[in-house]
Amino acid sequence: MTLDHAAAERPVVDVDDPRTWPPALADLIHKIADAAELAEPDLYVDLDLDDRESEVHDLLRGHLLRAHHATRLLDHEATAIRDHGLRLLDATLVEYRLDQAHVRGYLSEADRETLRTQSMVVPERRKLGRREGQVCLTLSAEAISHDVSGVWRLLTFWGGEALYWHHCDDSVGIAQRLRALGRPALVTAYVDLTSPGTHSVFKSVIHTFVGKALGYAPANAQPRTGPPRQREPHTFQDAVEPRGEPRVRDSQSGERLGERAAWTARRPADEAPDR
Repeated sequence: MTLDHAAAERPVVDVDDPRTWPPALADLIHKIADAAELAEPDLYVDLDLDDRESEVHDLLRGHLLRAHHATRLLDHEATAIRDHGLRLLDATLVEYRLDQAHVRGYLSEADRETLRTQSMVVPERRKLGRREGQVCLTLSAEAISHDVSGVWRLLTFWGGEALYWHHCDDSVGIAQRLRALGRPALVTAYVDLTSPGTHSVFKSVIHTFVGKALGYAPANAQPRTGPPRQREPHTFQDAVEPRGEPRVRDSQSGERLGERAAWTARRPADEAPDR
């Protein structure tokens, strides 16, 4: 689903753009921000606001909240996300990504088997990452442009945490091959926090809005959206966007990741969706 189609269905709220905030939500957020007595705006995280999180969710009813999924994608994976959306992490998705990368010549058979047996979805390793059955997001693209450290590995190593986590601290071998696959991308996701799906957010959504209202650009939160509690369609729509943000540099190579992230996949979508 394109950005225009999503906006036509329901208004999209962006924490980085106060012009998109619903009036009642904006009034609440600015009232809290005006009453806050903080020595520095980055102390917004210490405000006692958790009991008001549900109030913000209610004020977002009927709206989609813009979020972002930082990742590294091969061309066919980006095309599949455009056509079908993000998929929740599970063993089937991991197997599919590995098999497709192998068939297309990106991974050797040995590397595919190494990544398969050491991934987070292998039963004996599932507790280590606790990522299965969900999609991890971030609310603020502007925050990424201020501090890329939180997503640097996601943008640098192909496969997502489920595949690269066991190898990313190595300076040679398969880690270097994962760095050479694909290109960094931010996937825009539209989340309905009032839907029947399971969602968790840290730090809270209200903290992020208040931080922005206080003028603290790096204010951010990390939602995780999981499967719906009932049999309903996914509660988010996504599109891989060509973007010039975040304008940040790879901490090792000095390369501007934002410039590499501004790309459009060229191959047709002839596979199932990828994360």
